[in-house]
Amino acid sequence: MDFNGDTALIGILLVVGVVLIALPVLVPPDVPNDRVEYYVEGDWMDNEDQPNLVYANLTEAEREVFEEARRTNENTSSGTPVNFSVDEAPESLTPSPDGISIYNVRYENEWYLLQVRHRTYEADFATQHLPRLGAMALGAVCLVGAAYRRFAV
Repeated sequence: MDFNGDTALIGILLVVGVVLIALPVLVPPDVPNDRVEYYVEGDWMDNEDQPNLVYANLTEAEREVFEEARRTNENTSSGTPVNFSVDEAPESLTPSPDGISIYNVRYENEWYLLQVRHRTYEADFATQHLPRLGAMALGAVCLVGAAYRRFAV
C-alpha cells in the first residue's frame, strides 16, 4: 500500500476539523441549575408591606428551609444565605425567576425577616460561548486547509 504524507495530512485535517465543529454543537455549555437563596435576619418587625407567615402554620419543608437559614445566619457574622436547587425548594417559598420575595415570619414570639431570591444562570459569553465559537472557527480553518491541500496543490 502506497502511503502518502500529503494524504495523511488531509485526513488528519478533516478529522480535526469535523471534531472541532461537532464537539461544541453536541456538548451543551456548563450552566448551573437555577437556585433559590434564603436569608433570615432576626430582630425584625411586623412590616405591613410584606406578607406575614407564622412558623406554626408552615409546612415541614418550609420549616426546614427557615430553620437552616436562621441557623446559618446566627453562626456567621455577615449573614450568609442558604441555597437550594429549585427542585429541592418548597414551591410556596419560590418566587418567579429572578424575583425576590420578602416575608415577616413570627417564630417564638419574635419577628424574623425571610428574604427569598430565585437565581437563574445563563451561559456567559466570554467563558462559555466565545471558546465554542473559536473551536468551530478553528475547525472550519482545518476543513478549508484540507480542501485546499486536496484540490489546489
